[in-house]
Order: sequence, then structure tokens, then C-alpha cells
Amino acid sequence: MTDPTPPSHLGLPQAVRAGPFSRFLWFCAGADASLLVHCPHSDRVKYQGIGGIVLATAVLAFTSGSYAFYTVFSPKDQMALGTDVHGPTVLQSVAAGFVWALIIFNIDRFIVSSTGKGDGSDTITWTQLSKAFPRIVMAVIIGVCISAPLEIRVLKPEIDAQLELEQNEYLSRLNAHTDRLIEARRAELRTRVAENQRRLDERADYFEKRRLEIKEQRRLLELEAEGKTGSQRAGRGPAWQDKRDTLDKMEQELERDRERDKEKHAPLEDEQRKWKGELEALDRELADARASNLKQARSLDGLLKRIQVSHDIGGSVPWWIMLLLLAIETGPIFFKMMLVRSAYDYLDENLKRLAAARTGVEALGYVFTADGNLELRDDRFHQAEAQLAAELERLKLQAELTREVHARFGEQARRDIAADPKRYVQTDEKAS
Repeated sequence: MTDPTPPSHLGLPQAVRAGPFSRFLWFCAGADASLLVHCPHSDRVKYQGIGGIVLATAVLAFTSGSYAFYTVFSPKDQMALGTDVHGPTVLQSVAAGFVWALIIFNIDRFIVSSTGKGDGSDTITWTQLSKAFPRIVMAVIIGVCISAPLEIRVLKPEIDAQLELEQNEYLSRLNAHTDRLIEARRAELRTRVAENQRRLDERADYFEKRRLEIKEQRRLLELEAEGKTGSQRAGRGPAWQDKRDTLDKMEQELERDRERDKEKHAPLEDEQRKWKGELEALDRELADARASNLKQARSLDGLLKRIQVSHDIGGSVPWWIMLLLLAIETGPIFFKMMLVRSAYDYLDENLKRLAAARTGVEALGYVFTADGNLELRDDRFHQAEAQLAAELERLKLQAELTREVHARFGEQARRDIAADPKRYVQTDEKAS
């Protein structure tokens, strides 16, 4: 950051030794350090103060931007009161915050350096305010953007506590909604399973009843063979054989009917297994849904939500922080409009006029005429006018020379025609 040396013929007083930091502050204020080293101490201090405000704004922008980027891009894997810090996101946020600070610094430096000196008095008029209005609007927008992340950082403990409470309430609502949906599906599946099971049990009871009946008849048949029934006669005669054959046929019919019934109601059993599997899957689905709900609740921790919470619980504190940042951001604009014209302003104006004079520029603007009236005159660019005049003279001379050549050529042609006119007349013989 080397400053150009002003022309030696300005007749400036001896330069004051200024340190690197003072020169950097002057650079921040958009001032010419080569002129300030020759100015009184009051001028140097004024521009150091303005540069310090611009530098402070850049530092606040770095802090604000870094915290904002970390809040936006940090992984949401814990609740608001979690204390774990994600290292890679911190490095990325610091780098992004540094770039953001450079952008704000460049804009602020441009705003301050282009504000001008006002009317040279320590008062601010409505005309000055109207001229500075676009710069003030830009400064206000920058101040609001910087203040929002800073206010949520200042109120971080209170915001974390309130945000954790809201996250838990949100998680409870999500879980309750999920439980209702899962329980409704579970009740529906249980109803279907119970209905199918009732139908299957009815068929099973029917076949079990027939089996028990056949079993009882075999028991009675064995008692009859042992002589323990009404006739008291033991033996296995033809009648006994017939009864046994009949029972064998009944068992065969029972097994055949059971197989047919099993084939007939196979889809019902498949549905029963399917719905029982869905019932078991509901437990896993419920666990996955709760994990998703927890992730959603943790995601309720963005920059916008924190700003909203800070305004809900902060009362007037966020507004005072914003007003403080706005005062810091717009301060240099108002300070420059209140600065009284000093040695630096005259030296700067003189240097500009010398630079214009070396290139032949005459800035006229408003001038007083001989009768005392104020008259607006256009600026004059003497070097450009001289070059234009030279170019016009060259074109004028070229036109004169061209006319002279044509005149000489005409005279020579006339003499040749007078000496031998036949050379310039086409006869019929030549034509044939």
C-alpha cells in the first residue's frame, strides 16, 4: 500500500512520519496518505477515526458472517443445547466470513470516499441529506444484514434454551401424529388378522370336532371288543369289523376334506401371514419415523428461526443492537458531511486542479460576469481543443492542396488540347 508522492512544486510543509497502521486507517477512509502527512494533526486524526470505523465495520462483518455461515451450514445432528462444534464447518465459515468482510469493507470504503465534503460547515442541510440518501440506504441495508447474526450470537444462551423447548414440543407433536397414524394402521391390521383367525379357527374346530367324534367311536368300539359295553360279550365279529371299516373310511374322508379345505383357504392363510408381517414391520416403521421426527426437530435450528426467537424473547435488545450497528455503519457518512473544510481538503482540491491543468482542462462551472451576474459555463479541455484545431488545419490544408492540383492539371490539359486538338477528337475513320 504505497502512496504516491505529491508533486514537489506544491510547496508543502515537511512531511510528518506516519506508521503503517495510521496509513492503513487512512486507506480505509479513502484518504490520500501522501497529502495527510503534510497536514495538521487534526486532519490526520479525523481520517484515522473514519478509517477506524470502516475497519471496525469490516471486523463486525467478519464475526457476523462467520457465525451466520456456521449456523446455516453446520450439521443439525443435535438439539439446540448441544455443545459439539463441527471443525470442518468452522473452517469453511471462517473463510466465507473473511470474503464477506472484504466485500463489506470495499463497499463501505467506496461509500465513505464518495460521500464528499458537504458544504464545508459542521451542519447538515436537507440538500446534503438528499444527495447522500442513496449512500445512507446502502449503509442501512448493510447494517441490518450485519446486526441480525450478531444479535442472535449475543442472545445465544437464551435462544438455545427457548429453541430446545420448541424443538422438544415440535418433536412431541410429530411423534404423537406418527403414533396416531401407526396405531390406526395397527388397529386395522389387527382387525383383519382377528377376522381371518376366527374363520381359520372355525374350520379347525370343525375338523377337530369330527376327529374327536371318530376317536370316541373307536374307543367305544374297543370297549365293545373287550365286552365292556351293554351286551357284555367280548370279541371281534363281523359286526365289529364293519364298524371298524366304517371308522376307517370316516378318517380317510376327514383327511381328504381337511386337505381340500386347506387348499381352498390357502389365500386366507397367505393373507394372514402377510398381515402379521406388516404388523411386525410397523414396529420398524415406527422406529424409523421417530428417527425422522428427531431429525426434523433438530433441523428447526436455522438462522431464520433463531432470528425469530431472538425477537420473540429479546424484547428491545435486538432493536438496540441493530440501532448500534446502523449508527456505526452510517456514522462515517454523516461525519464527512459535518467536517469543516481543512488543509487536507484544500490540498486535495489543489492537486486535482493541477492534474487537470497539466492535461489542459479548464473547469469553469459557475463564474461571475463583468456585470456581477452568476453565469454557468462549460468546462474547457484545451489539450483536446488544440488537437482538434490542428486536425482541422491539416484537413483544410489538404483540401487547398487538392484544389491546387486539380487547377494545375486543368491548365495543362487545356494547353495540350490547344496544341493538338485532333488527339482528343474521335473521327469516323478511327471509329470504323
